[in-house]
Amino acid sequence: MDIRQQVLDTPRALRETLEKGRPEYEALVRRVRWGDGPIFIVGSGASFLSALTGVYAFESLLGWPVMARPALEFQAYSASVMRLRSVFLAVSNSGETRETLDAAGAARARDAQVLALTNNPASALAAAADFVFLLRAGEASKPGLQTVLAQQAALGFLALVAARVLKRHHRQLDVLEEEFTKLPATVELIRTQLADATNALARELKSVAHLWIVGGGFYHPVALHGARLLRKFAGMQADGVDAAGAGNDFSYPGGEGSAVLFLSGSACRVKKETHARAQQAKKAGVKVLAVTDANDRELANASTLTLMLPSSTEMVGSTLALALLELVAYPLVHNSRSRPEERGVAADDGHRPA
Repeated sequence: MDIRQQVLDTPRALRETLEKGRPEYEALVRRVRWGDGPIFIVGSGASFLSALTGVYAFESLLGWPVMARPALEFQAYSASVMRLRSVFLAVSNSGETRETLDAAGAARARDAQVLALTNNPASALAAAADFVFLLRAGEASKPGLQTVLAQQAALGFLALVAARVLKRHHRQLDVLEEEFTKLPATVELIRTQLADATNALARELKSVAHLWIVGGGFYHPVALHGARLLRKFAGMQADGVDAAGAGNDFSYPGGEGSAVLFLSGSACRVKKETHARAQQAKKAGVKVLAVTDANDRELANASTLTLMLPSSTEMVGSTLALALLELVAYPLVHNSRSRPEERGVAADDGHRPA
Protein backbone atom coordinates (compact mmCIF):
# COMPACT_ATOMS: atom_id res chain seq x y z
CA MET A 1 0.00 0.00 0.00
CA ASP A 2 1.64 3.27 -1.10
CA ILE A 3 1.49 6.46 0.93
CA ARG A 4 -1.53 7.85 -0.91
CA GLN A 5 -3.54 4.71 -0.20
CA GLN A 6 -2.42 4.84 3.44
CA VAL A 7 -3.69 8.42 3.74
CA LEU A 8 -7.00 7.48 2.12
CA ASP A 9 -7.36 4.49 4.47
CA THR A 10 -6.84 6.54 7.65
CA PRO A 11 -10.51 7.46 8.35
CA ARG A 12 -11.53 3.81 8.02
CA ALA A 13 -8.76 2.68 10.37
CA LEU A 14 -9.78 5.28 12.94
CA ARG A 15 -13.48 4.49 12.65
CA GLU A 16 -13.06 0.75 13.09
CA THR A 17 -10.52 1.12 15.91
CA LEU A 18 -12.67 3.53 17.90
CA GLU A 19 -16.18 2.25 17.19
CA LYS A 20 -15.48 -1.47 17.43
CA GLY A 21 -12.92 -1.02 20.17
CA ARG A 22 -15.19 0.91 22.52
CA PRO A 23 -17.14 -2.00 24.09
CA GLU A 24 -14.02 -4.19 24.17
CA TYR A 25 -11.96 -1.50 25.86
CA GLU A 26 -14.68 -0.89 28.47
CA ALA A 27 -14.90 -4.58 29.34
CA LEU A 28 -11.14 -4.98 29.60
CA VAL A 29 -10.67 -1.82 31.66
CA ARG A 30 -13.06 -3.25 34.25
CA ARG A 31 -11.03 -6.47 34.47
CA VAL A 32 -7.60 -4.87 34.93
CA ARG A 33 -6.39 -4.41 38.52
CA TRP A 34 -4.96 -0.93 38.14
CA GLY A 35 -3.46 -0.60 41.63
CA ASP A 36 -1.75 2.54 42.90
CA GLY A 37 1.69 2.24 41.33
CA PRO A 38 2.88 3.80 38.10
CA ILE A 39 1.70 2.41 34.79
CA PHE A 40 4.57 1.53 32.46
CA ILE A 41 3.91 2.09 28.74
CA VAL A 42 6.62 0.56 26.56
CA GLY A 43 7.26 0.46 22.83
CA SER A 44 9.95 0.68 20.15
CA GLY A 45 10.41 3.33 17.48
CA ALA A 46 7.15 5.02 16.50
CA SER A 47 5.27 2.89 19.02
CA PHE A 48 7.33 4.46 21.80
CA LEU A 49 6.44 7.95 20.52
CA SER A 50 2.77 6.97 20.73
CA ALA A 51 3.41 5.75 24.28
CA LEU A 52 4.28 9.34 25.22
CA THR A 53 0.72 10.29 24.27
CA GLY A 54 -0.49 7.62 26.65
CA VAL A 55 1.44 9.30 29.47
CA TYR A 56 -0.24 12.68 28.90
CA ALA A 57 -3.65 11.05 28.47
CA PHE A 58 -3.65 8.81 31.55
CA GLU A 59 -2.08 11.41 33.81
CA SER A 60 -4.42 14.23 32.77
CA LEU A 61 -7.65 12.21 32.76
CA LEU A 62 -7.06 9.77 35.62
CA GLY A 63 -4.43 11.44 37.77
CA TRP A 64 -2.26 8.32 37.80
CA PRO A 65 1.54 8.34 37.47
CA VAL A 66 2.66 6.92 34.15
CA MET A 67 6.12 6.17 32.77
CA ALA A 68 6.91 5.71 29.07
CA ARG A 69 10.08 3.83 28.21
CA PRO A 70 11.69 2.52 25.03
CA ALA A 71 11.64 -1.26 25.30
CA LEU A 72 15.41 -1.65 25.58
CA GLU A 73 15.68 1.03 28.28
CA PHE A 74 12.84 -0.53 30.24
CA GLN A 75 14.75 -3.79 30.51
CA ALA A 76 17.99 -2.05 31.42
CA TYR A 77 16.69 0.45 33.99
CA SER A 78 13.00 0.24 34.87
CA ALA A 79 11.99 -3.41 35.22
CA SER A 80 13.64 -3.61 38.64
CA VAL A 81 11.37 -0.92 40.13
CA MET A 82 8.10 -2.63 39.20
CA ARG A 83 5.88 -3.56 42.13
CA LEU A 84 3.81 -6.71 42.46
CA ARG A 85 0.84 -6.53 40.07
CA SER A 86 2.11 -3.33 38.44
CA VAL A 87 0.46 -2.51 35.11
CA PHE A 88 2.63 -2.86 32.03
CA LEU A 89 1.21 -1.78 28.65
CA ALA A 90 3.20 -2.86 25.58
CA VAL A 91 2.50 -0.97 22.35
CA SER A 92 3.40 -2.75 19.10
CA ASN A 93 1.72 -2.81 15.72
CA SER A 94 3.02 -6.24 14.73
CA GLY A 95 3.19 -7.69 18.22
CA GLU A 96 6.40 -9.38 17.11
CA THR A 97 9.08 -6.74 17.79
CA ARG A 98 11.78 -8.56 19.71
CA GLU A 99 12.69 -5.73 22.10
CA THR A 100 9.06 -5.23 23.10
CA LEU A 101 8.50 -8.96 23.58
CA ASP A 102 11.59 -9.15 25.80
CA ALA A 103 10.35 -6.16 27.83
CA ALA A 104 6.98 -7.86 28.30
CA GLY A 105 8.78 -10.98 29.45
CA ALA A 106 10.76 -8.96 31.99
CA ALA A 107 7.53 -7.44 33.30
CA ARG A 108 5.91 -10.86 33.51
CA ALA A 109 8.88 -12.16 35.49
CA ARG A 110 8.06 -9.55 38.13
CA ASP A 111 4.39 -10.59 38.29
CA ALA A 112 3.16 -7.51 36.46
CA GLN A 113 -0.17 -7.42 34.67
CA VAL A 114 0.80 -7.35 30.99
CA LEU A 115 -1.50 -5.43 28.64
CA ALA A 116 -0.98 -5.14 24.90
CA LEU A 117 -2.10 -2.56 22.35
CA THR A 118 -1.52 -4.22 18.99
CA ASN A 119 -2.85 -4.54 15.47
CA ASN A 120 -2.16 -8.28 15.42
CA PRO A 121 -4.38 -10.51 17.60
CA ALA A 122 -2.42 -13.57 16.51
CA SER A 123 0.96 -12.17 17.58
CA ALA A 124 3.38 -13.41 20.20
CA LEU A 125 2.71 -10.27 22.23
CA ALA A 126 -1.04 -10.87 22.23
CA ALA A 127 -0.45 -14.45 23.34
CA ALA A 128 1.80 -13.30 26.19
CA ALA A 129 -0.54 -10.57 27.46
CA ASP A 130 -3.24 -10.84 30.10
CA PHE A 131 -5.47 -8.42 28.19
CA VAL A 132 -5.27 -7.23 24.57
CA PHE A 133 -6.57 -3.90 23.29
CA LEU A 134 -6.88 -4.26 19.53
CA LEU A 135 -6.25 -1.74 16.81
CA ARG A 136 -8.05 -2.29 13.55
CA ALA A 137 -5.70 -0.45 11.23
CA GLY A 138 -5.29 -2.91 8.38
CA GLU A 139 -2.87 -5.76 7.89
CA ALA A 140 -0.37 -6.08 10.72
CA SER A 141 2.27 -7.21 8.23
CA LYS A 142 1.86 -3.99 6.22
CA PRO A 143 1.97 -1.11 8.70
CA GLY A 144 1.56 2.42 7.43
CA LEU A 145 0.50 5.94 8.23
CA GLN A 146 -2.98 4.76 9.18
CA THR A 147 -1.43 2.47 11.79
CA VAL A 148 0.59 5.25 13.40
CA LEU A 149 -2.43 7.55 13.56
CA ALA A 150 -4.72 4.79 14.90
CA GLN A 151 -2.14 3.99 17.59
CA GLN A 152 -1.93 7.64 18.59
CA ALA A 153 -5.72 7.98 18.78
CA ALA A 154 -6.23 4.65 20.56
CA LEU A 155 -3.97 5.53 23.49
CA GLY A 156 -5.89 8.72 24.17
CA PHE A 157 -9.19 6.92 23.66
CA LEU A 158 -8.18 4.13 26.05
CA ALA A 159 -7.47 6.73 28.75
CA LEU A 160 -10.87 8.32 28.07
CA VAL A 161 -12.65 4.96 28.38
CA ALA A 162 -10.77 4.22 31.61
CA ALA A 163 -11.76 7.61 33.03
CA ARG A 164 -15.39 6.99 32.05
CA VAL A 165 -15.41 3.62 33.77
CA LEU A 166 -13.29 4.31 36.84
CA LYS A 167 -13.65 8.01 37.67
CA ARG A 168 -16.44 10.39 38.57
CA HIS A 169 -18.24 11.93 35.62
CA HIS A 170 -16.85 15.22 34.37
CA ARG A 171 -18.00 17.43 31.49
CA GLN A 172 -14.54 17.27 29.92
CA LEU A 173 -15.13 13.57 29.30
CA ASP A 174 -18.33 14.36 27.38
CA VAL A 175 -16.43 16.84 25.20
CA LEU A 176 -13.71 14.30 24.46
CA GLU A 177 -16.30 11.62 23.76
CA GLU A 178 -17.95 13.79 21.14
CA GLU A 179 -14.64 14.72 19.54
CA PHE A 180 -13.46 11.12 19.30
CA THR A 181 -16.82 10.16 17.76
CA LYS A 182 -16.30 12.81 15.08
CA LEU A 183 -12.56 12.17 14.64
CA PRO A 184 -12.69 9.94 11.52
CA ALA A 185 -15.03 12.38 9.75
CA THR A 186 -12.88 15.34 10.83
CA VAL A 187 -9.75 13.69 9.42
CA GLU A 188 -11.62 13.13 6.15
CA LEU A 189 -12.70 16.78 6.20
CA ILE A 190 -9.10 17.91 6.63
CA ARG A 191 -8.04 15.75 3.70
CA THR A 192 -10.62 17.25 1.38
CA GLN A 193 -10.86 20.87 2.54
CA LEU A 194 -7.23 21.57 3.43
CA ALA A 195 -5.67 20.01 0.35
CA ASP A 196 -4.47 23.37 -1.01
CA ALA A 197 -3.08 24.36 2.40
CA THR A 198 -1.20 21.09 2.89
CA ASN A 199 0.26 21.39 -0.60
CA ALA A 200 1.36 24.95 0.20
CA LEU A 201 3.14 23.75 3.34
CA ALA A 202 4.76 20.92 1.38
CA ARG A 203 6.08 23.45 -1.15
CA GLU A 204 7.55 25.52 1.67
CA LEU A 205 9.29 22.45 3.09
CA LYS A 206 10.83 21.38 -0.23
CA SER A 207 13.42 24.16 0.01
CA VAL A 208 14.16 23.64 3.71
CA ALA A 209 17.59 22.26 4.54
CA HIS A 210 16.88 21.69 8.24
CA LEU A 211 13.45 21.60 9.85
CA TRP A 212 12.62 21.67 13.53
CA ILE A 213 9.13 20.58 14.51
CA VAL A 214 8.21 22.00 17.91
CA GLY A 215 5.28 21.02 20.11
CA GLY A 216 4.50 20.88 23.82
CA GLY A 217 2.20 18.64 25.83
CA PHE A 218 0.22 16.31 23.58
CA TYR A 219 1.84 18.02 20.60
CA HIS A 220 5.32 16.90 21.70
CA PRO A 221 5.01 13.23 20.57
CA VAL A 222 3.32 14.47 17.39
CA ALA A 223 6.34 16.70 16.71
CA LEU A 224 8.59 13.66 17.15
CA HIS A 225 6.33 11.57 14.89
CA GLY A 226 6.36 14.32 12.25
CA ALA A 227 10.14 14.63 12.24
CA ARG A 228 10.51 10.85 11.98
CA LEU A 229 7.98 10.76 9.15
CA LEU A 230 9.78 13.41 7.08
CA ARG A 231 13.19 11.83 7.67
CA LYS A 232 11.92 8.40 6.65
CA PHE A 233 9.74 9.34 3.70
CA ALA A 234 11.22 12.51 2.25
CA GLY A 235 14.83 12.19 3.35
CA MET A 236 14.64 15.56 5.12
CA GLN A 237 16.88 16.66 7.97
CA ALA A 238 14.19 17.07 10.61
CA ASP A 239 14.17 17.05 14.41
CA GLY A 240 11.34 17.09 16.94
CA VAL A 241 11.62 19.47 19.91
CA ASP A 242 9.64 19.68 23.16
CA ALA A 243 8.41 23.27 23.46
CA ALA A 244 8.08 23.00 27.23
CA GLY A 245 11.29 21.11 27.92
CA ALA A 246 13.83 22.61 25.53
CA GLY A 247 15.16 25.14 28.07
CA ASN A 248 15.80 28.83 27.69
CA ASP A 249 19.22 28.27 26.16
CA PHE A 250 17.86 26.37 23.16
CA SER A 251 18.39 28.26 19.92
CA TYR A 252 17.70 27.73 16.22
CA PRO A 253 20.58 28.55 13.89
CA GLY A 254 19.26 31.15 11.48
CA GLY A 255 20.01 31.68 7.84
CA GLU A 256 18.61 30.58 4.52
CA GLY A 257 17.29 27.04 4.38
CA SER A 258 16.27 26.66 8.01
CA ALA A 259 12.69 26.61 9.27
CA VAL A 260 10.67 25.78 12.38
CA LEU A 261 7.20 24.26 12.27
CA PHE A 262 5.22 24.86 15.46
CA LEU A 263 2.34 22.58 16.45
CA SER A 264 -0.17 23.85 18.98
CA GLY A 265 -3.78 24.80 19.63
CA SER A 266 -5.76 27.24 21.71
CA ALA A 267 -6.50 24.49 24.27
CA CYS A 268 -2.86 23.44 24.70
CA ARG A 269 -1.83 23.85 28.33
CA VAL A 270 1.72 24.85 27.39
CA LYS A 271 0.87 27.14 24.48
CA LYS A 272 2.63 30.10 26.14
CA GLU A 273 5.91 28.20 25.95
CA THR A 274 5.20 27.42 22.29
CA HIS A 275 4.49 31.10 21.60
CA ALA A 276 7.77 32.05 23.29
CA ARG A 277 9.69 29.56 21.13
CA ALA A 278 8.04 30.98 18.01
CA GLN A 279 9.08 34.52 18.90
CA GLN A 280 12.58 33.26 19.67
CA ALA A 281 12.85 31.60 16.26
CA LYS A 282 11.45 34.66 14.49
CA LYS A 283 14.04 36.93 16.13
CA ALA A 284 16.77 34.50 15.07
CA GLY A 285 15.74 34.97 11.44
CA VAL A 286 14.38 31.47 11.00
CA LYS A 287 11.31 30.91 8.85
CA VAL A 288 8.36 30.23 11.18
CA LEU A 289 5.53 27.92 10.08
CA ALA A 290 2.61 26.77 12.20
CA VAL A 291 -0.23 24.28 12.53
CA THR A 292 -2.83 25.42 15.07
CA ASP A 293 -6.47 26.53 15.24
CA ALA A 294 -8.22 29.81 14.54
CA ASN A 295 -8.35 30.76 18.23
CA ASP A 296 -4.57 30.67 18.59
CA ARG A 297 -3.96 34.08 17.04
CA GLU A 298 -0.63 34.73 18.74
CA LEU A 299 1.06 31.77 17.09
CA ALA A 300 -0.62 32.50 13.75
CA ASN A 301 0.63 36.10 13.85
CA ALA A 302 4.20 34.95 14.46
CA SER A 303 4.18 32.66 11.42
CA THR A 304 4.73 33.26 7.73
CA LEU A 305 2.40 30.37 6.90
CA THR A 306 -0.24 28.93 9.23
CA LEU A 307 -2.52 25.97 8.65
CA MET A 308 -5.72 26.20 10.66
CA LEU A 309 -7.32 23.07 12.09
CA PRO A 310 -10.79 22.91 13.69
CA SER A 311 -10.72 24.03 17.33
CA SER A 312 -10.71 21.07 19.71
CA THR A 313 -9.24 19.73 22.92
CA GLU A 314 -5.49 19.30 23.14
CA MET A 315 -5.73 15.50 22.96
CA VAL A 316 -7.79 15.35 19.78
CA GLY A 317 -6.22 18.49 18.30
CA SER A 318 -2.78 16.90 18.45
CA THR A 319 -4.12 13.81 16.66
CA LEU A 320 -5.54 16.07 13.93
CA ALA A 321 -2.13 17.74 13.65
CA LEU A 322 -0.53 14.33 13.05
CA ALA A 323 -3.13 13.54 10.39
CA LEU A 324 -2.30 16.83 8.69
CA LEU A 325 1.45 16.13 8.76
CA GLU A 326 0.80 12.79 7.09
CA LEU A 327 -1.05 14.65 4.34
CA VAL A 328 1.87 17.04 3.94
CA ALA A 329 4.24 14.10 3.55
CA TYR A 330 2.49 12.78 0.43
CA PRO A 331 3.55 15.47 -2.09
CA LEU A 332 7.06 15.45 -0.59
CA VAL A 333 7.31 11.69 -1.11
CA HIS A 334 5.73 11.94 -4.54
CA ASN A 335 8.60 14.16 -5.65
CA SER A 336 11.32 12.21 -3.84
CA ARG A 337 13.84 10.46 -6.06
CA SER A 338 14.09 7.49 -3.70
CA ARG A 339 10.32 6.95 -3.78
CA PRO A 340 10.19 5.62 -0.21
CA GLU A 341 6.42 5.20 -0.41
CA GLU A 342 7.18 1.75 -1.76
CA ARG A 343 8.70 0.82 1.58
CA GLY A 344 5.87 1.74 3.94
CA VAL A 345 6.35 3.16 7.42
CA ALA A 346 6.45 0.86 10.42
CA ALA A 347 4.66 1.68 13.65
CA ASP A 348 7.37 -0.17 15.53
CA ASP A 349 11.11 0.41 15.30
CA GLY A 350 11.58 -0.66 11.71
CA HIS A 351 13.37 -3.90 12.63
CA ARG A 352 12.06 -7.09 11.14
CA PRO A 353 10.04 -9.11 13.68
CA ALA A 354 12.12 -11.79 15.32
